[in-house]
Amino acid sequence: MKGTHKNLTSLRIFEAAARTLNFSRTAEEHHLTQGAISKHIAGLEKRLGTVLFKRTPTGLRLTHAGALYLEKISAALRLLDEADATVAHPGSRVALNIAVSPSFAPFLLIGRLAEFFNRHPDIRVNIRPRLIYGRPAGERFDAEIQLHTGHISGKTAQYLCGREMTLVAAPSLLERRPVRGIDDLQHLPLLKRAQRGYGWDEWRAEIAPHWAGPSQHAAEYEGFSLLLPATLHGLGLAIVPICLVLEHLRAGRLVRPLGEVVAGRHAYYLLQPRPDTSGPCTQAFCDWIREESQRVEDAVQDYLAS
Repeated sequence: MKGTHKNLTSLRIFEAAARTLNFSRTAEEHHLTQGAISKHIAGLEKRLGTVLFKRTPTGLRLTHAGALYLEKISAALRLLDEADATVAHPGSRVALNIAVSPSFAPFLLIGRLAEFFNRHPDIRVNIRPRLIYGRPAGERFDAEIQLHTGHISGKTAQYLCGREMTLVAAPSLLERRPVRGIDDLQHLPLLKRAQRGYGWDEWRAEIAPHWAGPSQHAAEYEGFSLLLPATLHGLGLAIVPICLVLEHLRAGRLVRPLGEVVAGRHAYYLLQPRPDTSGPCTQAFCDWIREESQRVEDAVQDYLAS
């Protein structure tokens, strides 16, 4: 088809420019001049009959049409790259870019990835620790595993694990100050997680609605990657999802002094762009992570029933 190669080049240039929001960096990436990049973008905008970028005092921004166009073509370019790799280099490994909650990655994913690679030796997975909020607008991922409520615009959300949360502490802390009820908590350090989800207010609303809760001066830790080590080292009590600490509970490194379980609003979800334009490699990863998460869920339920 006439002009197909040129159009595909323009699409790749647009994707890079939308990702970096910088024509100079795009020019370096494609070994072209900045003027050539501008010419490709202008030609694409003329063909589409709409403006894809707007220039602001703080830099380049995507228009609404540009953001929509990026969403559509990113999936198409990914499928083309996978097709090229499969046919031209059958021995090569397809790379997936997966955004993962910084808490899910070390505690529930990394230790299981070897099993995925045993099943799919032709797939490489790039793991990017990301929160769902406060990241560059140009970043695009094949799939995400995020701590969320499950209601999100423009993506499908499938529950993985993590609804059950509980109060935990290190045995060494409770040896000095036993906890037999809510009133005993006021004499112990209570640790807060400085992010959304698994908060004391939600826990307190079900377990002790008339209790004042932790002091406003209680120590805060930025995410479970810091909160859990602090709890394990006896620095205080914390509210955590059972799936993250199941092995510590079984081994006795952490205990649940009140023995309660609260179903929280937040949990870990598998997010995919809508509409679903994923290729077979992305689908293989998503199927696998759902299987693994079901095993985690079953283990949590077995623990609670024991």
